[in-house]
Amino acid sequence: MKLTPREKFLAKVCGDAASGCWLWHGMVRPDGYGAARYNGKEHGAHRVAWMLFRGTIAPGMVVCHKCDVRACVNPEHLFLGTVAENVRDMAEKGRCPRGERHGSARLTAEQVSRIKTMLAEDRMYMSEIAREFGVSPTTIRAIKVGKTWKEARRSGNRRDRAESPESEKQQLTADERESRG
Repeated sequence: MKLTPREKFLAKVCGDAASGCWLWHGMVRPDGYGAARYNGKEHGAHRVAWMLFRGTIAPGMVVCHKCDVRACVNPEHLFLGTVAENVRDMAEKGRCPRGERHGSARLTAEQVSRIKTMLAEDRMYMSEIAREFGVSPTTIRAIKVGKTWKEARRSGNRRDRAESPESEKQQLTADERESRG
């Protein structure tokens, strides 16, 4: 007896009673999403689940997860949205890597904090700051205008720090240290 496309699909699904997720046990991509063939083409398994149980996916729409489990193919856990809606949903749920956790981050939070302080002091050009940290002036500008690293804070200036003899020594320039002996 020949299996229907739904039956073939469900043969690779294992239900999780605790979460209600239908976990895909077929091919799984390195990013954690399942992959399945449907009408002769490979698709994300969650997209195939939508097409088998809900219907067509309009152009420009993506299949999003309510449960945030990439291997889940339960149609009750899926919804259609635009790419922008999916990104917003991801950010609202805290799944959007930011700062040092972002895959292409070249700076640490501490470095960005120092950069923000340098920008606030307005003693150097952005290109000079960029050279010092080994990044482009565009990166420094993005930090300055709040496009990136919004969560990083400026490091405290002299007035913000505790005025202990030790912290004062750290703030002195080489010439000042020499003149004080």
